[in-house]
Amino acid sequence: MKIPFIRPLTLLAVIVSTLILWRFFHPATPPVSNTPPLKADLIPPGILLTESQPSVPPPAHPTALGDAMLLGYATPQSTPQQDLTQLARAINSFLTLTKTAATYPLSANEEWSAALRGKRPGSEVWLSDSSPALDSQHRLIDRWQHPLHFHALGKNQWEIRSAGPDGLPFTADDLVSSVP
Repeated sequence: MKIPFIRPLTLLAVIVSTLILWRFFHPATPPVSNTPPLKADLIPPGILLTESQPSVPPPAHPTALGDAMLLGYATPQSTPQQDLTQLARAINSFLTLTKTAATYPLSANEEWSAALRGKRPGSEVWLSDSSPALDSQHRLIDRWQHPLHFHALGKNQWEIRSAGPDGLPFTADDLVSSVP
């Protein structure tokens, strides 16, 4: 038995959840005061102030929705398989919300990167150039800095393959995830 309203409801649920995630990762910015606080107001009495630069810059706020979805990508808190699954989900959301993206050939890493970075007609920036999932050549990479391999499985279905720690594809340590 086929229920005709399942697909529109699923699409609506994806759109609503994406908007909620967007609002969560992009909260309203409070008004900024033009007058900086006095150092005497910030430092308790008896504390000696010395000027220095912070050793670690503050974390950057995600600039694109895909960046927000990939927070924690390739960090010690995640596993390599979780990284690949997280990237597959981000790509699936991109394809769901950017309908025209799937009309262009998407098989090579460079094609996926261009589409996700908004370099294809009809697509907006989903990943910023500073995303942890991209290397300096703007290729999608795994946690070992190896380019990911994409393989089309059929209409709107792809396989993402990480060559694993050895960097050699199609060996025992490879990791695979599917989109969608």
